[in-house]
Amino acid sequence: MVTFLDDETTKDGLLSILSKHPLSAVVAVASFSLQSKTLTEGLKNLGSQCCCGGSTYEIYILPTDASEEMEDLAVDIGLDGIPSFQIYKGDKLQPGNKDLSERAITADVVRQALDQASKVGQSGGCCAPSNGTAVVCCPNPHEDQPLDAADVLKLVRHAYANTVNQEDGSCVSVHPNLNSYDAEELLKAGATEANLGLGCGNPLLFSNIQKGETVVDLGCGAGGDCFLAGVKVGESGSVIGVDMTPDMLSAARSNAKKRLLSDQPGVYDNVQFRLGEIEYLPIADNTVDCIISNCVINLSPDKSQVFREIYRVLKPGGRIAISDVVNRPEVDIPDELKTAVGLAC
Repeated sequence: MVTFLDDETTKDGLLSILSKHPLSAVVAVASFSLQSKTLTEGLKNLGSQCCCGGSTYEIYILPTDASEEMEDLAVDIGLDGIPSFQIYKGDKLQPGNKDLSERAITADVVRQALDQASKVGQSGGCCAPSNGTAVVCCPNPHEDQPLDAADVLKLVRHAYANTVNQEDGSCVSVHPNLNSYDAEELLKAGATEANLGLGCGNPLLFSNIQKGETVVDLGCGAGGDCFLAGVKVGESGSVIGVDMTPDMLSAARSNAKKRLLSDQPGVYDNVQFRLGEIEYLPIADNTVDCIISNCVINLSPDKSQVFREIYRVLKPGGRIAISDVVNRPEVDIPDELKTAVGLAC
């Protein structure tokens, strides 16, 4: 996103704004400079592009000739060239762009600096987290990518462990409202804390879960969908969450204990969690009424095997309710997502 600073912006105010974002660029321009005009137009296009990991670039344009205050601000933060720019992780200035010639500065140069800064000092090429927000990961599409299924699963497991532990290399989360979850329903089910915002929809909306049924959640994460399903199946039903990430299961089991202490009506001790891969479910044959899954099957290196397992565990006439992403042949996937790291979330 591109934001034009005004003459009410102070240095402290600017740093406060920057601290809310993992990665930003501040660019000094002037209306009398033709190169500044070209650069500004290029930055507008850059700001609308999606950075690897789900966030747009945060770009702040400082028009130095708009007022004396703007000129003073540029000098105060060290932008003494027209044009010139700086890269920030949070409110921390990153080195390396001070000595660039004004003539060499283009929108592509700014983008390259943003990409490079995202990889410096971070494992897996990730920007530093800021204020507890999700980390933006920018994998290099030109690097060799793991092709072995075990390596892919290890990469996915690592990304989700980082997410639940709020460490570098986390997946980007979204507000539950964007995935059609009702805040009051989450609260009543004891699922508010367990909903990490890592899905791409709400499979419960079309699952038609009934009282007394057995439901299995493939890739249950911290347990959010399981707790919602637990309310739907009632005291006579059961829900089993399966996940291959021990850290996620630990969080899910902890959330389950908190849920039972909430004393919410309709909340029963009917949800359990099992460690396992969705390609080889730790579930007996013909025992499940409904399979749910939220943005997980796309992560599997063997999707056909996942569906064979679904068929194996479902009772005759059983149902599936899957919310996921698909690759349409007519739509090009961005290069930054054509990597195992980019697809790990």
